[in-house]
Amino acid sequence: MRHSHLSVLLASLGLLAGLACTGAPAATAPPPAGAQATPGTWDTTSVPPPTAPVAVAPTQAPTPTGPDVVRVSNTQGLGNVMQFAGLRGYFQEQGIELHREEFGSTGDVVPAIAAGQLDAGSVTPSAGFFNALARGIQLRLALDSSHIGAAGRGATYLPFMVRRGPDGPVLTDLAVLRGRRVGQPLQGNVGEWALDRMLAEVGLRLEDTESVIMSFPDMLAAFGSGGIDGAVMPEPFGTLAEERDLAVRLRDAGDYIPGAQTAVIVFSAPFARDRVAVARRFAVAYLRGAREYMDAMELGHDREEVVRLIAQSARLDPRLVDKAGYPSVRRDGHVNRQAMLDWLDWLVQHGYVSQRPDLATLFDTQFADYAAKVLDETH
Repeated sequence: MRHSHLSVLLASLGLLAGLACTGAPAATAPPPAGAQATPGTWDTTSVPPPTAPVAVAPTQAPTPTGPDVVRVSNTQGLGNVMQFAGLRGYFQEQGIELHREEFGSTGDVVPAIAAGQLDAGSVTPSAGFFNALARGIQLRLALDSSHIGAAGRGATYLPFMVRRGPDGPVLTDLAVLRGRRVGQPLQGNVGEWALDRMLAEVGLRLEDTESVIMSFPDMLAAFGSGGIDGAVMPEPFGTLAEERDLAVRLRDAGDYIPGAQTAVIVFSAPFARDRVAVARRFAVAYLRGAREYMDAMELGHDREEVVRLIAQSARLDPRLVDKAGYPSVRRDGHVNRQAMLDWLDWLVQHGYVSQRPDLATLFDTQFADYAAKVLDETH
């Protein structure tokens, strides 16, 4: 039996909105040079004598009063490249001032973007996200925010954890998950997709387990009390469970759904359409941060400082960030189309999405392409 009541998902990856900037007032043309007041009464019926033509200065655009304001969501998590790039000063270098607004979960970002309250934000492509798109919400899938890297490369970001008992893990074989209680943050999440593939490996289905809906912090407590036997949970929760001797790793989602999008940077339709130059500069700053983040995590370049800034943005102990697995971000900035389509197929097949949205009209690669070209030429 699967327990289906819904609980609030604690987003591991969240948001900001601020005030829109106002344009400078239009400049007014100065009076003609050399004009003088004439004493006495002006005769409106007389024709003035011809005068030399007066040169008129060409009309010029108003001078910008400051940086371009971009209203964004604020996400806390290990892969928060937007905050990292902000701490590095890369948006400032591009003449952009980020106005941030916090949200309870990334699921709340989509309505805010659709309502024009945000220009950009990091969104988890859950069942609710696709259902919103099917209802006609307009936005652009612009940049990779985070995805599941292939296991074995250090990016063990989404492990399947099993409860530790007095004598060790309560199970070491996926086959004995039949009838066991498994924690889920919500139904139709990417961890459930990974779990489905893990269970298929041993001839089981999701229906052969009992899903218990709870937040990730509650899963830690449930491991300690025996309330659940397993859960697919993102970092740093997997590492926290290990450090507290609550659970051990049995599998990793990177072996089952490599490349799956766990978050996407989306642009509002007006931002992508009417402020193209600003959106492109935003992408340059973001992608520069993404590349430095991945260089640190994969290659060790400036790792200590990058870990410190990621920990600062996520409000975590740098030691924990350094030890935990991490979400990956593509150096070309592209959202993985095929991974998104495969994920949507799974959600439709399992009844989480009743009407399939047309994703083809929402992918917009121009911003990632522009940013990659600029960075390849200058860095």
